[in-house]
Amino acid sequence: MYGTGAKSTAMTDPVKSLKSSRVPIDGIGVQDHLIIDEVPTTTQTNLEQFAALGVEAAITELDIRMTLPETAALREQQQRDYQTVIAACKAVTGCVGVTI
Repeated sequence: MYGTGAKSTAMTDPVKSLKSSRVPIDGIGVQDHLIIDEVPTTTQTNLEQFAALGVEAAITELDIRMTLPETAALREQQQRDYQTVIAACKAVTGCVGVTI
C-alpha cells in the first residue's frame, strides 16, 4: 500500500461505500513491496485510516528488497525497515498482523 495517497484512497473509499450500504466487511489486507531505505513514513497513518472505518487491517504481504551485492550495512538497514513497518502495525489497535 505504501502509506497514504492515491492507492490508499482507492481502498478506503470502497470500504466506506460498502459499509454505508451495510455490506458486511470485517477487514482488509494490504501488500507492501518496498525498497530498502525508502519505507514510507505514513504507514501507521494509513493503517489508522482503515481502523477508523471500523475494519481490521493486516499487512498480508511485506517484502523489502535491496540492491545487490548484499552487504552487512544493507542487511542492517533492511532489518530496521522491517522493524519500522511492524512497529507501525503494532501501534494501531486495528492492525491484526504482518505476513512476511
